[in-house]
Amino acid sequence: MNDNEIKETAEAVTEQTETAAGNEAESAPVKKEMSPLMKKLSGGVITTWLIGYALMMLGSIVGAIIIQAPLQALGLLTDDHPVIITAVTYLEFIGIWGAVLIFIRGFKGEMPFLRRILGKLNVKAFIGFILGLVTVGGLNAICIFFAKNNGDIYLSLYGFEILPLIFLFISVFIQSGAEELICRGVVYRRIENTYNPVVAIIFNSLLFAILHLMNPGVTLLSLLNIFLSGVLFSLVIYYTDSMAFAMAGHAGWNFCQSIIFGLPNSGQVFPYSIFKLDASNARDSFFYNVGFGVEGTAFAVIILAVACVVIIILGQLKVIKKPEDVKPLI
Repeated sequence: MNDNEIKETAEAVTEQTETAAGNEAESAPVKKEMSPLMKKLSGGVITTWLIGYALMMLGSIVGAIIIQAPLQALGLLTDDHPVIITAVTYLEFIGIWGAVLIFIRGFKGEMPFLRRILGKLNVKAFIGFILGLVTVGGLNAICIFFAKNNGDIYLSLYGFEILPLIFLFISVFIQSGAEELICRGVVYRRIENTYNPVVAIIFNSLLFAILHLMNPGVTLLSLLNIFLSGVLFSLVIYYTDSMAFAMAGHAGWNFCQSIIFGLPNSGQVFPYSIFKLDASNARDSFFYNVGFGVEGTAFAVIILAVACVVIIILGQLKVIKKPEDVKPLI
């Protein structure tokens, strides 16, 4: 075989190989690549939601066992102890605090979140705590004022005892702080680490609303209120990089409506409060919802939406100065 014949044979073999490879490529099923957005959603938001939900459920179960078992053994969970019965529902959330802290400490990859979740305990955090307690509690009081002034609810003074109120505020703070640790702590911080803060704000607030789906008397309007309160607390955390305002504000809202005025807290009414609601004469209106209280109304939607806008304006005007290392809002 001469050189020309060898060359022709090699070219023919190469051509056949390329043709066969091409045919195999055409016959093979085409695999669609997952878009970058879907990869992030499946690996970021959804995973983080599952982590947050698991921590919430596990902590709630453990907390219920720890709190209820000894009180039940002592015979204190009866109608004769309204303060204890009221406190128990809130105190059970102590298990969530433990679950979150164990989760963060147990996984090295979560350690960077520890500082940002808890923030710095300083004068600024203390001021944020007081502002959150007064302003958000005040927003709830405004909603109650309009409901009462409109004749939708009737309240009567039940009693004022300072020590039970201090005990109950601590209990309410444990519950509110636990929900903030999950939603504005773990969930918000993890999502913000992957996306821009707007995505973190929306999706942690959405999870916050979803976690209340099974509450008594829940409606679409009440879920919108819960979502907006999540947005409000998230915006404050974004601009201040501190959990203090959110935890105190959440506690102030719940304490005001349930312990001070005796109204439903996410659909649940407790046996102890300073004022008592005449439930038989309560009525649904623009300012009040019989099943879910003031936080299930169109008026509360407006109040919370305005509060969110105010926070954004104050932040953009740098009245509230966010830390330099925080990502741009969008």
